[in-house]
Amino acid sequence: MSARYYWEEAGGPGSESATLTGDEARHLIRVMRAKPGDEFLLFDGKGYEYRAEAAEIGRGSVRLRILETREVCNDPEIELSAAVALPKGDRQKWLIEKLTELGVRRFVPLETERADIRVDGGVLTRLRRQVVEASKQCGRSRFMEILPPMPRREAARACEAASRTAPQFVLAHPVSDGAFGQISFLDFLRRSFTEGEWRGAKHFFLAVGPVGGFSDREVQEAVGDGWPILDLGKEVYRVETAAITAAALFLHLGE
Repeated sequence: MSARYYWEEAGGPGSESATLTGDEARHLIRVMRAKPGDEFLLFDGKGYEYRAEAAEIGRGSVRLRILETREVCNDPEIELSAAVALPKGDRQKWLIEKLTELGVRRFVPLETERADIRVDGGVLTRLRRQVVEASKQCGRSRFMEILPPMPRREAARACEAASRTAPQFVLAHPVSDGAFGQISFLDFLRRSFTEGEWRGAKHFFLAVGPVGGFSDREVQEAVGDGWPILDLGKEVYRVETAAITAAALFLHLGE
């Protein structure tokens, strides 16, 4: 039962049967060649998994009998909300796939002065579908939430409202000349580690700008809001590289 299937219309605990249609059913029928009695693992993206047995195979749907329901929580101890100016083309897919695998809790397409990507309903639908596909592969039990596009302050408020804990706000900026009081990740760590144990925030809100970084005005505004400006090193990363690198660093703080 290594393959996992997304049950979009999941009924939650107490469900006795499930019906899969669309891509999930086609994969079961045409690729897995499912037969009555075969067992599969379903998940709903809300924290529940279902051990299920195929009961009836139709031309475009599969009905399954629920054998067992269990609640699963494999989220990282550190909660991370990421607001990132979307890169172009297939780099969007790669960004969302990797952030999903890492365990980022929620994602906001960040609106900035230099961003030139228009994020409409179609883009959001594609991003959310990528979350589903990545979650199926990596075993994640809860989906990374995709919020509508917003500027930095609005995105920060939305992510704070969606969480039970107040986040530590951080803005990643690629200029390493210290003009905005940037701190290295190592210096950032030293502030909150005590005898090898993390004593800092449990929720971070990370903002990553577009190609060329944030404008000076945007960075000064974040400084005025009291946000630390994080320097990821002398190299200038692509948007997706910066976001994934920073996310991996923050999410491993609680381990």
